[in-house]
Amino acid sequence: MPNKNSKSPKQVSRASSSKKPAAKPVAKVAAKSVSKSSNKSTTKSATKSGGKSSTIDATKNGIAKDLAANAVVSEKSVKLPNFLGLPENFSSPENAKVMIIPVPYEATTSYGQGTARGPAAILEASQQVELFDDELWEEPFKIGIHTTEPIVMKTVDRYVPKPFEELYDQVKRLININKFPIIFGGEHSLTVGAVKACAEQYKDLSILQIDAHCDLRPEYEGNPYSHASVSYQLYHLLPKPLITQVGIRNVSAEEVRWLETEYPNVNIYWARQQERWNFQEIINTLSDNVYLTIDVDGLDPSIMPATGTPEPGGINWYQLMELVKLVCVKRNVVAADIVELSPIPGFHAPDFLAAKLAYKLIGYRFALDLGVTKRYV
Repeated sequence: MPNKNSKSPKQVSRASSSKKPAAKPVAKVAAKSVSKSSNKSTTKSATKSGGKSSTIDATKNGIAKDLAANAVVSEKSVKLPNFLGLPENFSSPENAKVMIIPVPYEATTSYGQGTARGPAAILEASQQVELFDDELWEEPFKIGIHTTEPIVMKTVDRYVPKPFEELYDQVKRLININKFPIIFGGEHSLTVGAVKACAEQYKDLSILQIDAHCDLRPEYEGNPYSHASVSYQLYHLLPKPLITQVGIRNVSAEEVRWLETEYPNVNIYWARQQERWNFQEIINTLSDNVYLTIDVDGLDPSIMPATGTPEPGGINWYQLMELVKLVCVKRNVVAADIVELSPIPGFHAPDFLAAKLAYKLIGYRFALDLGVTKRYV
């Protein structure tokens, strides 16, 4: 039984703010308007910095100011809670290794609407996530998790010269000072901005994409930056194009023609074959440095109905955990996003799933930093 007299940092934070009204979600209109072996893994944090300790030291004191100055926030947006409701000593930008970036961008959703409310819903649900991870036998929040101000981006179409520039600038700044960005979307197209920043830093960058859809159309409804075209754009951004897609169960004839004509370096693991998936084989397709993008519609709608384009026959929770865990252990995951959550009013389970997914990702990614010695793979 838990000791009711002991207070975790989360409990202290909640107790101190119990009289404050709950934060409201960002208005949708705001978004629219504007074992690679374990010994190799142990060097992950050191190699990632790329000899930039002087840059980190010089930047450390000014990071909070920089983040605030470069967040493009709508006047209609309101203050969001920080991820997990952590107190200052575990959530300040100076102390945090993980940076949560809310991006309520929604411009090209083509069926169900509401992804602009996704970041706020995840942050609200995270207040209820237990801080102790029973698999890692540790509290991953101890590595420090800061939540930035929301970035509200201008609508992107073929005429925008620098698509998703606001997110690109933020992610580039963070990875240059050895932070781990996790973006909460918003629609999937925003991944372009984050991947562009990471690809400039990591020339061998590959992408692990959890999704129901290939998203390989050159454009959709006249927009090359549609959520239905994100993977096509990502593929052409990478210096050495390589994408592995897992959970796919929807592809168009147009995409098939491109795949069969161009023979791109895209590995597709179809959901209909998931009983035969070998997770180590999936990880082996990836390069050393990986960007992880998780479209929540990759999950089965029985556990994730809150998404604009649900498809039956998706991934279950424990399959996703095994895949995320393995890629974090075997590869250097440099950044990640969780996108396409469209909250259902009064139904909190999908929001909580997305929040817990983010926390599990953090735990797996920083298990060695946390001193996890229990064998969990």
